[in-house]
Amino acid sequence: MRSVDTLCMGLAVFSGLILASIIGLTFTDVILRYIFSAPIFGARDLLEMGMVLVLSLAFPFTWRAGGHIVVDLLPDYRIATLTVLRDLIVRLFGIGLFGLLAWQCWIRADDAVLFNEATNMIEIPFSPFFIVIAAASAWQVVVLCVECVRLVAGASLSLTVTWADAQEDTPSSD
Repeated sequence: MRSVDTLCMGLAVFSGLILASIIGLTFTDVILRYIFSAPIFGARDLLEMGMVLVLSLAFPFTWRAGGHIVVDLLPDYRIATLTVLRDLIVRLFGIGLFGLLAWQCWIRADDAVLFNEATNMIEIPFSPFFIVIAAASAWQVVVLCVECVRLVAGASLSLTVTWADAQEDTPSSD
């Protein structure tokens, strides 16, 4: 589980770097647009495609960290078997949903190449972004499958990697 969490954390860090770049691009574009009347050509295309990357790459870590908004339609009655069954059903539903998303994005990536689909201004091709969404969705399926196996085995599903662990792995500047 540690390797799964480490990869999820790596994707989240990469997603965060892209988000920081998007924020910087937006700030710069606003300053240039309203103060100097010289907006950045294609900034909107870069922002849209960047957000695709941010959302798709951050989702597995957000799931593992329990960062989603949760609505308990089926309450927890403190009966372990029912809680495990509920959690298993939610994960199986997620496997189906993300499996379908990965499959359809892979098909859409081929269609995007065939029809030469790209953004309007600077013509960023859509195909690589569909591939990223498909890969991130497939990784989410793997994460959910691992969690299902751990649920059935009675193991803990808590996040096994923390930011402190990631900082310990970096070489020091001695």
